[in-house]
Amino acid sequence: MWFKIDFTSHVPVYKQIKEKLKLLILTGELKPGDFVPSIRTLADDLKVNVNTVARAYRELAMEGVLEPVRGEGYLVRQLNGEGFIRSNIENFIDAVERCKEVGIGIERLMSLLKEIYGRRDDGSEREELGEEL
Repeated sequence: MWFKIDFTSHVPVYKQIKEKLKLLILTGELKPGDFVPSIRTLADDLKVNVNTVARAYRELAMEGVLEPVRGEGYLVRQLNGEGFIRSNIENFIDAVERCKEVGIGIERLMSLLKEIYGRRDDGSEREELGEEL
């Protein structure tokens, strides 16, 4: 399995898929020219509807992150660094706004940011952190 989906999250599953794939690209686990799993394979692995994965892939293609290749699937495109950074900043702003909406104060948020920023990019550590909330 490539990553996990949080079915208890208020973030739609297709958006979680998009963000997880972007993170894999950002960290270099997926490189330009790599194919992502087929829609059906990823849907089966994540136990989600194929239309959910298809929507995530379509949106990533519209954003220029993935490129559809007829008969082959979707491959990771060479990304424009500035556009990718801008997209991540927008996602960060959305996340901060959600934290504010659910009552997470600035002190707690800053503490979490400092803790996350000091860690390695390790999915299991991030999941543990999520359980603290």
